[in-house]
Amino acid sequence: MATKTFDSAVKGAEMLVAFDWYPGKNNDKGDRAYENGGEFRIMDSSGNTVFTLNNTNNAPLSYFAGGQAPVQTAITDPEAWYDIEVGFDLIANEVTVSLENQDLGIDEEYTSSLEGVAFDGSISTLRLVGMRTSGNNHTWTTYLDNVGIYSVPIADNTITKVDQLSYHRVYVNETTEDLSSIGLPETVTVTLADNSKQEVAVSEWAEVGAAWNPSEPGVYEFNGTLAETDGVQNDFERSAQLYVYNRLAPPENARQMEWLDRSVVAINSEDGIFISWRLLIDEYDQDVTFNVYRGGKKLNDEPLTVTNFVDPDGTPGTKYTVETLVDGKKKKKKKEKHKVRASSTDYLSIPMQKPEGGTTATGDYTYSVNDSGVGDLDGDGEYEVIVKWYPSNAIDSSQQGMTGPTIFDAYKLDGTLLWRINMGHNLTSGAHYNQFIVADFDGNGKSEFLIKTADATTSYGVTDGKFDSEKVMSVIGNAEDDGKWVNEAGHVYGGPEYISVFNGETGKVIDTIDYAFPLGDVASWGDTWHNRSDRFLSGVAYLDGEKPSALYGRGYYGRTTFVAMSLVEGKLVEEWTFDSDEEGRGGRLGYHSLSTGDVDNDGFDEVIAGSLTLDEDGSILYAMDGEMYREKGSHGDALHVGAFDPDREGLHVFGVHEDPAVASVELHDGATGETLQSYYAYVDAGRGVAANITSAPGYEFWGTGGHTPETGGGIYNVQTGLVDDSFRDAGLSVNFKTYWTGDLLHELLDDTRITKYNEKTGKSELVRQFDGVMSSNGTKATPTLSADILGDWREEVLLPTTDSSELRIHSTTIPTDYRMYTLMHDTVYRMGVAWQNSAYNQPPHLGFYLGEDIREQVLAGELETPDVTYTNDPDEKKGKGKKKGKK
Repeated sequence: MATKTFDSAVKGAEMLVAFDWYPGKNNDKGDRAYENGGEFRIMDSSGNTVFTLNNTNNAPLSYFAGGQAPVQTAITDPEAWYDIEVGFDLIANEVTVSLENQDLGIDEEYTSSLEGVAFDGSISTLRLVGMRTSGNNHTWTTYLDNVGIYSVPIADNTITKVDQLSYHRVYVNETTEDLSSIGLPETVTVTLADNSKQEVAVSEWAEVGAAWNPSEPGVYEFNGTLAETDGVQNDFERSAQLYVYNRLAPPENARQMEWLDRSVVAINSEDGIFISWRLLIDEYDQDVTFNVYRGGKKLNDEPLTVTNFVDPDGTPGTKYTVETLVDGKKKKKKKEKHKVRASSTDYLSIPMQKPEGGTTATGDYTYSVNDSGVGDLDGDGEYEVIVKWYPSNAIDSSQQGMTGPTIFDAYKLDGTLLWRINMGHNLTSGAHYNQFIVADFDGNGKSEFLIKTADATTSYGVTDGKFDSEKVMSVIGNAEDDGKWVNEAGHVYGGPEYISVFNGETGKVIDTIDYAFPLGDVASWGDTWHNRSDRFLSGVAYLDGEKPSALYGRGYYGRTTFVAMSLVEGKLVEEWTFDSDEEGRGGRLGYHSLSTGDVDNDGFDEVIAGSLTLDEDGSILYAMDGEMYREKGSHGDALHVGAFDPDREGLHVFGVHEDPAVASVELHDGATGETLQSYYAYVDAGRGVAANITSAPGYEFWGTGGHTPETGGGIYNVQTGLVDDSFRDAGLSVNFKTYWTGDLLHELLDDTRITKYNEKTGKSELVRQFDGVMSSNGTKATPTLSADILGDWREEVLLPTTDSSELRIHSTTIPTDYRMYTLMHDTVYRMGVAWQNSAYNQPPHLGFYLGEDIREQVLAGELETPDVTYTNDPDEKKGKGKKKGKK
């Protein structure tokens, strides 16, 4: 809310911050403690929050040093003036705070140790911060007066801090028990009292806590004793701190994956008919080439290594065939779809069977196409599309209203309807409800459909390709209780809550179990009006390293929960649950989305739930808690996880934060949480994107932070930092990214437009405008789906027509020289497609790095590929579909 940074930081052996403070009243929506609050913070020149005074509604004033546990004072009246003194004694390594009520003369004093507090010995910034913890708005009227800062001076050549060292990374068993084998630095940079920098030798490095074990993965802490150095005083006995991450090598376990057909697409373009087709991951490093035929005429002179071709003489309606050659010989064995008739448009169309609307207490409603997902529901190697139908009276969790039921349809690409599921009236409709997962959980080569259900959720079959309301396939729970468990505000308040998994081909339920985290006491989730309790997430993760498991989450503003489930012999089995209330930490750190991937190279996937990362067993791997060079995190609206830096093996996490008290825009290492870059604007940063948009090594990222480079308003590269002063001036959208043109860089997808960043001009340029269609989810303006589901490795954009009569699959018509296997055979990307439509839709990212800086490597076909096991390979007997990738 207000920040004062001094032109020159105050330093001293002793420092005192004195001021008069009227804490003031924060608005709230209830009588519970821990509602909206405000804080007075003292920060050092390294950006550490050294000391905090907290003023939370309905709770006594409290204080804490660094990230220590809060200490409550006896002060319960925020609407009074107080004399405050905060004294730092760097010799004793203590902080003392005194608070005196000016009217009553009541004086309190508390002393706490600074041991373990990140503090460089300076005072640089005073900050007032509002914290929105309840409701969608926060107001706070507070006053400071008579502020003074005093210090006992120190010599200019006194070391005030040892500059922070980045994590040192080694791999398991590449070092020995001898600490010298680790490569610990011989010198470190220090900051002196006159703000100058100097290199100082380290006389000795010693383990802190766990002893170094070269064969045991994990993060180890070391303390470095500074050597005596001429002209430098170390009166405060500063020492160096270094974290060494002993990382596992990338795993080699084979994961189950869908076998897919050739998926030939022939669509109209300005240059003729554009034909493209799919390359599978096991074919990438093999001698697999292609011929293209128009009718019976071969169009290419030499076999094609790429997976696209333009026929300038082609016309709509022409029949094309793509022939596969292995080692120069025609492949006949695999039953792959390789024939197609050219479309007269530059997109494919799936006709929709729009459900009839209805009436609730809120009024009349109609249906429109919203989000969708894909999976091979019948095992033929071609994706089907599962479409979510939204009623027009759907609500946000913070709103009230009786909604119509959410409806799901499953369509083949030719428009054939397979089934319909009506979720019923015991489940509210809106962006934060009805999260769904499409994946092959049992390894039978066919995807299932998993979702949270309630009494009267009903699946229907079809007759002659049309929805048939008389053809009931399954009913969940008690059909007669439809609408019984929703209150007048339109929110679920009681009754049974289930998780069900349905046969993707027939729509018939396979199994139903009780949901691990039913509503219970609504206040336990953080409020009494269902805004906290009615927030759900879903996702997919290879928790055992071999097959997909389902994830379902409830809550993230406050109490945060997850349950992991597997489908075993037709039964849903709970693998683990996580509850931040039981754990005692991990709450208030979740996002409106999640991501999954193997961040620590143990072969098993972790759950990246925003500022909280869970290990494959549901335990906390780390939280963004302000410790170990992890900056404090909070709830956020946009999350991106992928391989963003070619020089830092592994996955990386970029996000924006809703809490103005933490970094608005932040990038950290996926395995350790080490913050790599962060920018503070002290705002609710609602959007952010990570995408590779320049030819420089590494991705760029940007978000709706401040309006200057220092406050997160620029474009930043993961390796080099600032690329451009303003993403706004560059015209960059902050929504989805996609692969559309023929290079290895991303384009940006927003609403019904694709744009591309021009490095030469520093401006964004229009690439494609989709006409006659609409985006979904209001101002979020997201596609129904964005994923590589057809043709070559570029991505398709699925958007419904404005009347929802058809769903159009837009595919690129731009040729490319790059030969790439389908992105859907990268499990990080494939899981991303599965969770893309959870709450606030986010684009999927790759688990490997791709960019124009590795152009020659890609052209040479030298990307590494993991092992996969096809679950439905027609060339193999069941369970024998292992395909070796390149290592």
